[in-house]
Amino acid sequence: MDEPILKIEGLKKYYPIEKGVLKKLVGHVRAVDDVTLTIQRNETVGLVGESGCGKTTLGRCILRAIEPTAGKITFAFGEGGEIDFTALDKKGLRAARRDIQMIFQNPYSSLNPRMTVFDIIAEPMRLSGIKDQDRIAAQARKLIEMVGLKVAYLDRYPHAFSGGQRQRIGIARSLALSPRFVVADEAVSALDVSVQAQILNLLCDLQDELSLTYLFITHDLSVVEHISDRVCVMYLGRVVELAKTVELFAGPRHPYTEALISAIPSSDPEKEARRVPLLGEVASAASMPEGCAFHPRCGYACERCKTEVPNMEEVSEGHFCACHRAAELSLSGVY
Repeated sequence: MDEPILKIEGLKKYYPIEKGVLKKLVGHVRAVDDVTLTIQRNETVGLVGESGCGKTTLGRCILRAIEPTAGKITFAFGEGGEIDFTALDKKGLRAARRDIQMIFQNPYSSLNPRMTVFDIIAEPMRLSGIKDQDRIAAQARKLIEMVGLKVAYLDRYPHAFSGGQRQRIGIARSLALSPRFVVADEAVSALDVSVQAQILNLLCDLQDELSLTYLFITHDLSVVEHISDRVCVMYLGRVVELAKTVELFAGPRHPYTEALISAIPSSDPEKEARRVPLLGEVASAASMPEGCAFHPRCGYACERCKTEVPNMEEVSEGHFCACHRAAELSLSGVY
């Protein structure tokens, strides 16, 4: 994991706020606000944060399913060198997307109910220009078995399957073109806990077998702890902390991360829960507070936090944090 496969530099996604009959521009919703991130080859990066923090928007901007407002996205796939993904035209984008795919959150709405499982898996291959029907059929059979389902299921429709089985079908579809980078958007949040474990183990096995790189988007930190090599924490469109998983869970450096970790349920009934309450409500991305966006909810905020936006700084080797008091605070983890 020493070669970067994805570099994001200053990525922004602003939605305009218009008012009146003439639709006068009065502001912007800063869904993603100046995100810089590098992901290494064969790595899994967990992207976490509360609902509305910009996780899914960031994932879709990386795929250019949503066009970013500003910033640069660069993919490095080895033989072809680096690709400036934000500069590609429609034709170039279609070709590049063979290497970049997405697993969607809801397996009940992401599969076309009028298509058989075979057609669902075959559709990406057909759209990419593959016309050899024998090749398509062989790949579909290979993928359905790879995700733990029977070849006989290829002739069935999505309504015949459980949520976990549907998600397996969605994973098979995302692998149809042999991608190298996969964005998993809340891929297990709609599933039962026992089924979640099965899908997570499947994703880990597929990563080892196919040399995949994942950006795993979720709000469940216990899932992130299981699957991720590094964790990236977002708050109101900005990355506030980035570190190796074990290091972040053992010693978070940002108060928001500490609060998220404290909310993880413990499996030990005798262990006393230590919740870190957050003050107030999440600010609006359309009207961001001055200074640090988290300071109205932070119990450690100082005067500097109210006026100055903190920069992302390396507080220890490989551990980055955007907090003015990161060096002096001693925050609680789970270990």
